[in-house]
Amino acid sequence: MLESLQHLLELQQLDTEIASREQELAALPEKRKQFEETRAAVAEELVRARETLQNGELDQRQAEASLQDQEALLRRLEGQQFQVKDNTAYTALLHEMERAKAVISDCETRILEGMDAAEAAREALATAEAEDRATRERLVSEERAADVREEQLQRELAEFNARRVEVGPKLDAKILAVYEKILKRRRPALALVSNEMCQGCRVGIPAQNYIEILKGERIITCGNCHRILIHPGMVSSAGAS
Repeated sequence: MLESLQHLLELQQLDTEIASREQELAALPEKRKQFEETRAAVAEELVRARETLQNGELDQRQAEASLQDQEALLRRLEGQQFQVKDNTAYTALLHEMERAKAVISDCETRILEGMDAAEAAREALATAEAEDRATRERLVSEERAADVREEQLQRELAEFNARRVEVGPKLDAKILAVYEKILKRRRPALALVSNEMCQGCRVGIPAQNYIEILKGERIITCGNCHRILIHPGMVSSAGAS
């Protein structure tokens, strides 16, 4: 029976390693998806930075064009003021000149603000471009690492599964069946016993069962979590927890 318990522990250790690698493999698609989402987010930020600069430069050009138009209008109006003889017409002309001057002032303000905004947009674009380059380089490295890790996990899984195939036949078919049945419901399937308590669920063990565990003549399971119970003193390796 002692040998069977040791084989069970070995089997559990293998199953723990297998489950760990299967879990890591299952997480790789999501990790690769995150890579793509990160790449897309950085690229989108770069596009926004370029659009901001383009829009700012366009607004500045429009303000400059409007300024030129209004300055030309003002010069024309100023040239007309000496030709107007009627007071009403002269007053209207002055109002038009004032409006042109107001528009010119507004255009000059827009141009100055546009220059500041364009400079800020250029800096933001440079930052976004640097971030895009750095992120792409990092993601390429991480994707390669993920590919290498996937190959390693596949190799290790194959090795552990091969070893599991070797361990299975060493166990009594009934004991193996009990183990497999428990494993489907919870992991680990084995639990150590300490202070007459199952370390898997932290529930006390009946005295008679504890005596049977110490004898090691048959498989005893926890009445609460149904794990196979093993006393540390009955085996040479502590593979259960």
